[in-house]
Amino acid sequence: MSAFVELLRKSNLDYIVARKPFKIGSRSDDVILASFIDMKTKKLQLVACLDKLELVTVWSTSLDERAFQLNARLLDISELGETMNFLCERINESDFTLAKAASTNSDGQYEVSQVNVTFTHPKNKQSITLQLYEHVDEGEKSSFLSKILLHVYKRNEQLTAEVKTQQLRIKELSTKTQRAQPRSIGSNRNFDGNRSMDSNNQKGNINKSPGNVQMSLINPAIKRRKAPTGVNYDDEDSD
Repeated sequence: MSAFVELLRKSNLDYIVARKPFKIGSRSDDVILASFIDMKTKKLQLVACLDKLELVTVWSTSLDERAFQLNARLLDISELGETMNFLCERINESDFTLAKAASTNSDGQYEVSQVNVTFTHPKNKQSITLQLYEHVDEGEKSSFLSKILLHVYKRNEQLTAEVKTQQLRIKELSTKTQRAQPRSIGSNRNFDGNRSMDSNNQKGNINKSPGNVQMSLINPAIKRRKAPTGVNYDDEDSD
């Protein structure tokens, strides 16, 4: 594997699929733009597919190391890897414009033989335009479409597995939350019970007079005297 292909892989340019509305003539259709690494030619392939009812139109272009170096200078970027990262981000975010290079055939019918894809740098506002040319050969079109279809299928499987994993995590978290709720409710009840018992004790203590001192009914401020015991006749006899 060459250093150029390794940079392409590190920049995640292998198999990106994005959709973009594209107006051709009087009608507007969605174009699928995909990028993948061709290991045989050691180039990056950009492919645009327009799916119509009657036929599928495919445009493509190949970018080698020399083409990337030229685009880096046009974008005012010094490093090749930074140019690849820029291209990867723009495709992932569908941040590019499509323009047609139209012509008419011998029957006077409107057709598109070339599609121009323009990528603009968000910071320095420099841009590059790549020309994608139409494939007429059915074998070439089938090769591109099969690669894109296989990637979309694998990506769909990956996303489905990630969704299942997240669903299991959510289920586990909800189960733990449900188990923790009864414990917290029980502890709150014990706390409230202790607090009510303390308040009842405080009320009882307030109602009780300190030292259980009995007060006079006539004059509550004076303590009740000791009850009279009657006349002691033994003292009189002694006199």
